[in-house]
Amino acid sequence: MCYASSLKRQSMKGKEQHHPLIGQIQQFVKQKGLLQPGQKIIAAVSGGIDSMVMLSVLEQLKNMWKLEIIVAHVNFQLRGKESDGDEQLVKRIADQNGLLFYSERTNTKVIAKREKHSIQETAREIRYSFFETLKKTLQADVIATAHNANDNAETMLINLLRGSGIDGLAGIPPRRDDIVRPLLSVTRKEIEQYAKVKKVKFRNDSSNAKDDYTRNFLRNTIIPQLERRINPSLNETLLNEAELFRAAAHFTEETTDMAFTNCVSASTVDAKRFTVYDPFIQQSMIRRLLKDLGVEPSFTAVNSIVELTKQQKGTVVEINKHWIAERITEKIEIRKKELPKEFLYTIENEGKLITENFAFTVKKSESPDNKRHHDASIEYIDAAKIKFPLIVRSWKPGDTFIPLGMKGKKKLSDFFGEQKLATKEKHSIPIVESNGIIVWVAGKRLDERFKLKNSTKTVYQLTLQTNGKKDDHR
Repeated sequence: MCYASSLKRQSMKGKEQHHPLIGQIQQFVKQKGLLQPGQKIIAAVSGGIDSMVMLSVLEQLKNMWKLEIIVAHVNFQLRGKESDGDEQLVKRIADQNGLLFYSERTNTKVIAKREKHSIQETAREIRYSFFETLKKTLQADVIATAHNANDNAETMLINLLRGSGIDGLAGIPPRRDDIVRPLLSVTRKEIEQYAKVKKVKFRNDSSNAKDDYTRNFLRNTIIPQLERRINPSLNETLLNEAELFRAAAHFTEETTDMAFTNCVSASTVDAKRFTVYDPFIQQSMIRRLLKDLGVEPSFTAVNSIVELTKQQKGTVVEINKHWIAERITEKIEIRKKELPKEFLYTIENEGKLITENFAFTVKKSESPDNKRHHDASIEYIDAAKIKFPLIVRSWKPGDTFIPLGMKGKKKLSDFFGEQKLATKEKHSIPIVESNGIIVWVAGKRLDERFKLKNSTKTVYQLTLQTNGKKDDHR
């Protein structure tokens, strides 16, 4: 809803124009290129001290730079009459200064429950969605928010403790797309001093005094302790550190861009090219790839994927309950988990079994000249050793057989590992079984118990064809 003031704007020139905070903010705004003369600005004003001081400061810049300021407020209806009081104050001040005022009322708790998000997350989405819509509708240039040096310190510490990497340590940027933060260079103490001297009206949010939220706990308990015992200028220090981390993050991003283009295609990584780069850039590439795929890039997951470059083909890393990474020949593939597609077929007599992925044939044959046939897609077995029906099925955990040339049993899982088979290959290989005993791991290895001997009288030829041709890989 919009209120266009009919009151004559009250000028805020005079002594307030010369307050030191105005000059400090003006210098910061110019240095960072946050605002330009003649722009139309959406001022996000909650009614709290930070945003009310920001509005006061923007009024000064308005007079100096001929800016057009539009006040935007969101009533989240989280604190009953308190929330309504916030909205009323912001509207009154906007009216007194002849500024357009737009407000949005939302039942945030209901929306959060429906969307299954936290109230904080929901409020943030509502707030920025409203501001962006208003900006487009009114064709404004930027949206100004009242984040300050204390907010930046809190954000950096939260990101550090949660493990967000260099990007998180860069804190709150002075500008992100069309969002600008003109108060980012000043502390909350400076804001409070300005508000006191200039008698800026504002409202206190009672929920800020509670330590229920992480940010409040840091603000009310942890940061004051750090300031008293370690660094009285903690907020200023972290603001400077954020500048350094932003520069480092920018450099890393540019370097990662080039490396990413060289190494990554869709959801696969060229392992050979990848290993040329510094480990930090390797991690940055994997972190970006995971983000592109919509996967949370945890520290453990990123390092595990990087380590796949040193592992053999078929090694799998579980990223989370929905995603895996696998070493496939010279590549690393990241993909969603898929339940193996199991299959089971029965062959009652000699003949040919044709499926979607392969064809299997069993027929009488002469004994080959070379009993150890060179073609892996064809095997010859002692017919007297098997009983119909034959079962042709997919691999199951716990399967064992006696590989040709060996005496003891071996788990198929171990055999597949030695063969360096990818996960998809393991589950696609037909296992030929007779009377509960594996006869042939099709295309890979015959069981010792079914090989041809000098005493063999009748021979069966087993043939596997995949994708319309014989399987000729060992």
